[in-house]
Amino acid sequence: MNTQPDNESLGPEEYARRLKSGDQILYLPEAAAFVRKCVGTLRYYRHLRIGPRSFRHGRNVAYWNTDLILWLAEEAAQPAGRSDGAHALARPQVGRP
Repeated sequence: MNTQPDNESLGPEEYARRLKSGDQILYLPEAAAFVRKCVGTLRYYRHLRIGPRSFRHGRNVAYWNTDLILWLAEEAAQPAGRSDGAHALARPQVGRP
C-alpha cells in the first residue's frame, strides 16, 4: 500500500509527463466509483494514509487513474486483506470487550 503523504506528491515534471502519456485525473467521487468504494471510505483511507496515493488539485482531492489501478493490484495481492490492521485499529471500539 502506498502511504505517501500529500506533501510528497508528484512534481510538475511528473504531472506533465503523466498527462502527456494519457493518464487521467479522477476526483474523489470518480475515484470512489472506479474502485467501487463509497466516498467516505476513500476519505477515511486517505486520513489513515492506507489508501491510494492522492493529491490536492485546487480545492479537490484527486487521484491518478494509474495509481488507483496499482493500489487495487496491491490490495488483490494480499489474500488475507490488509496486513497492517490500521483501518481496524483507527476507531476505538467503545463498549466492546
